[in-house]
Amino acid sequence: MTNKAPINIFKTLTHPNFETKSYRPSFIKAAWKAYTDIVTTPVSQSHFIKLIGNLFDWLFVDGKENSDNSLSNIRELFTSSKELERFFTDTFYIVLNHYIKSFYGTLGGWDKIIPFATGIERFITYTSNRLDDESFFIFEDALINALETLRLRSETITVLNTYYGVPIQYSALIVHTNTQNAIIQVHRLQETAAILQNGIYILKNDHFMSDVYAAVEPIMLDGKRVLQLSRFDKLETSLFHRQSIRVQPPKTLSFTIKHPTLTMQSHLYDISIGGIAVTSKNSYSFAKLSEVILVFPTEIIGQSIEVKGEFIFKSSYEGGYKYHFKIIPNLQQESELSKYIARREQEIIKKLREEII
Repeated sequence: MTNKAPINIFKTLTHPNFETKSYRPSFIKAAWKAYTDIVTTPVSQSHFIKLIGNLFDWLFVDGKENSDNSLSNIRELFTSSKELERFFTDTFYIVLNHYIKSFYGTLGGWDKIIPFATGIERFITYTSNRLDDESFFIFEDALINALETLRLRSETITVLNTYYGVPIQYSALIVHTNTQNAIIQVHRLQETAAILQNGIYILKNDHFMSDVYAAVEPIMLDGKRVLQLSRFDKLETSLFHRQSIRVQPPKTLSFTIKHPTLTMQSHLYDISIGGIAVTSKNSYSFAKLSEVILVFPTEIIGQSIEVKGEFIFKSSYEGGYKYHFKIIPNLQQESELSKYIARREQEIIKKLREEII
């Protein structure tokens, strides 16, 4: 892991003409009013000003003040997280009003309102709910810092898309970062899949310990098309890397599941040699690991076949449900299904190549 990045989040989200140093007294005044409205026996004003001043410098100036110390010291002024949340909510309500007034007559001020307000929301959520987990607040900033470190070292990252179920995974070169975005250069197949899906996954490495999803926008840089990444979301659980390819059919296929108590009519969503997923608008009840018969349509291998399976779980899907089953084929069935999956994978890759502009 790299060292934690300096945190300048509000500084980076303010408009260019924002005078941070002259804004400091207004921030402290707003915080003192919010504090004294909540706490019946406040600490001395001079002690409070020192604490809130350190917090301001960390957020708005240089980020060198230790974040754990700054927030811990502020937290000790309150008896509950509810009081703390109200304090920051009231403080930043006043702060936001001052900030809006600060760009009167300044071009580009309104463009910075949404990022600035979003930063406030993230900060309040962090301090009130997850004060012991700094990564929640600084995730995006730390991620971009890690990407910049990798760029300076000329190291690559691994990115992933799943196009009709087929994993498209290549290395990507980081060509530029700023406070809110990163720009990467990827393989043409990856680029096309990411553009078609409006997003891409960055797989975890030694510099960030979670898989990350990012929105993508194709842009031109130095005469070359590259991907600009933004709106980074940390995945709470790692991406599931399957041992076998899972492909989606080229068209909607009817699919039947037989259970001793019911016959389920559905549509095939995707298939691998280890399992399938089907969708239905109707809700069916299966006991976990209950045995079923999966009736594959003729479009799969040229004839209808029945394969043993087990129910795994059900999830919501587009106004209906998605059902996941493990399949237990015999040797002949496994061979036929493997041929279909390999053939379908090649069709998908060919289709993706044809999409390349």
